[in-house]
Amino acid sequence: MKTLLVAVDNSVIARKVISLTTEQALALQAEVVVVCCVDASYAASGPFEIEAGEDPGDFGLALDEQNTAEAVVRQALAELHRAGVVARGRVLAGESAETIVAEANRLNVAMIIMGRRHLSSFNRLLKGSCSAAVIERASCPVLIDVRVD
Repeated sequence: MKTLLVAVDNSVIARKVISLTTEQALALQAEVVVVCCVDASYAASGPFEIEAGEDPGDFGLALDEQNTAEAVVRQALAELHRAGVVARGRVLAGESAETIVAEANRLNVAMIIMGRRHLSSFNRLLKGSCSAAVIERASCPVLIDVRVD
C-alpha cells in the first residue's frame, strides 16, 4: 500500500491540506501519516505516536507548542478517519523542512502533501519558505496546496 505524508500546523490552511490529502489518499488507495513539527527545545523526548479514531474533543486546549502540535495532529486524524482514510500521526522535533523530508525518506512515502502560508516578501526573506525548502530537498513528489481561501 502506498503511503502519503501530510505536514500540518496550527493554521487555517491545514484544514484545506487535509481535504486535499483525503482526496489523494482515497484516489490512490493510500494510507496517510500526519506530521506536525515542533521546535526541538519544546519537544518531548522521541517521536510521539498518535492513533486514528481518538476524539480530539477529549483533549483540552493546547497550552504550549507540544500540546498544540498534538491537537493539530489529532484533529487531522479525526477528519481523515471520518472520510475512511487509514491514518496515523506523529509529532516530530526539529526544523520543519529537514524533519519533514527526513520522515518522508524514513517512511519511503509516495508523496508529501503540505500547504503554503503565502508569506509576504519580507517574511519569506526573514523566515524562509518551508514548502520551498521541502521541494528542494525531497526525493519524492511534493504536492503544495496553494489555495488562499
